[in-house]
Amino acid sequence: MKPQLLVRSAVSLLVLVVLFSFMLGFQIRQNEQAVLTRFGDPVRVIQKPGLYLKWPWPIEKVNRFDARLNFYEIRLSEALTKDKRNVIVPAFVAWLIADPQKFLEAIGTIDNARNKLDSLVSSAKNTVLGSFDFNQLVSVKPDEVKLPEIEGKITQLTSAQALHSFGIRIEQIGIERVTLPQVNTSFVFERMRAERSQFAARYRAEGQQEADAINAQTDAEKTVLLAEARKSAEETRGKAEADVAHIYSAAHQEEPDLYRFLRELEALKKVVNQNTTLVLDGNSPPFDLLKTGPLPVPAAASANVSKP
Repeated sequence: MKPQLLVRSAVSLLVLVVLFSFMLGFQIRQNEQAVLTRFGDPVRVIQKPGLYLKWPWPIEKVNRFDARLNFYEIRLSEALTKDKRNVIVPAFVAWLIADPQKFLEAIGTIDNARNKLDSLVSSAKNTVLGSFDFNQLVSVKPDEVKLPEIEGKITQLTSAQALHSFGIRIEQIGIERVTLPQVNTSFVFERMRAERSQFAARYRAEGQQEADAINAQTDAEKTVLLAEARKSAEETRGKAEADVAHIYSAAHQEEPDLYRFLRELEALKKVVNQNTTLVLDGNSPPFDLLKTGPLPVPAAASANVSKP
């Protein structure tokens, strides 16, 4: 056999092997799971990654599904709370395919799964919200907000049915925010303003009460301090006056003439100035000091004057 013919035969054989490998074998990746169907009927569920064999299409077909966690935002819709308030509560659902065969038989595609979850979660959300008041969704007091409890109840209502009917395991349902329809916004704002005004009035009253108590205590302490200060001042003044009287008495006893002379001068300074006109007996003290001639100096004062 010629070499060219051998090469062609080998290449043809290799091509056939590759074609049969693609037709008879398939690979499941780490993030995949699959259902093998034969003439449309499920015959095998594959959830581990690796290489597998199958009959060529159209005998058998590999239906691949994503094994990772999926997220889907539920469509917006209005719900009614227990106290008859319309609210819009956007939510999301985190889910994955737990039973690929049931998922294939009940839904078939991811888009169909999203539609089913949308209806299921929306119905459960409306049911749960109907058992809670509006202030349990939005409140300035954190202990009144029940959003985690609402999320848990919605998950509880939907998870069992989703797994049993669609092969979907719901991992989490979360509330993104709480909004209001446009017609209710002004009413809610007015109610919030009224509530805030009540809180403000209460806080002002409590603050005024505390301020009055502080002022009363301060006034009482002020009165006590002033009384003690006046008492101390009177005691000090009385002691000083007693000391002055004692000093005057001692000076008068030691030098009565000098004391009388100084007292007369002091009285004269207080009574007489440049605009004073007096008609008095010039011989009566202390006006006798105004007569012409040298002022009489007491002996005690002259004794202290040194001679030139």
